[in-house]
Amino acid sequence: MKSLKSLLTLTSFALAVSGSALATNTSVLPTKESVVTNSKSMVESTKADVKNAANDNLKSMTNSASSTKSSALDKVNAAKEKATSTKDAVKDKATSTKESAKEKVASSAKVNINKADAETLQKLSGIGEKKAQAIIDYRNKVGKIKSAAELSNIDGIGEATIEKITPYLSF
Repeated sequence: MKSLKSLLTLTSFALAVSGSALATNTSVLPTKESVVTNSKSMVESTKADVKNAANDNLKSMTNSASSTKSSALDKVNAAKEKATSTKDAVKDKATSTKESAKEKVASSAKVNINKADAETLQKLSGIGEKKAQAIIDYRNKVGKIKSAAELSNIDGIGEATIEKITPYLSF
């Protein structure tokens, strides 16, 4: 029982000391107002940090999007330039071919189909080396060619070719 009394005495003493410490030093526990004020400032600080982080992310994403857009526009412009240059090259080639064909026909103003050699026949539009040789072979086999219609008897010479060359032939 003695130990129980000692324990109770000690407990009472501890309570008395802590109570007096609390009574003399009121700044140990924060007041309700200071807790609320501190909480509000922490919330505001966190909000500001989150807002700044979001703005930074948005700026970063905007810069990335702008960079990607610029890159895509550069690629589109490069493709347009390439297409334009290809188009111009094709146009030049077509013009050159057309002029070459005109020269070919003009230089063969009237070709005597019965006397012309292979080189002369090749100057006619649509007549290449093989067709020229076919015309010569036909002449050697059958004799003189009397009309443009007779050219349809020669392998490789069709109606379109005959129509092209007829104005430039003599018999």
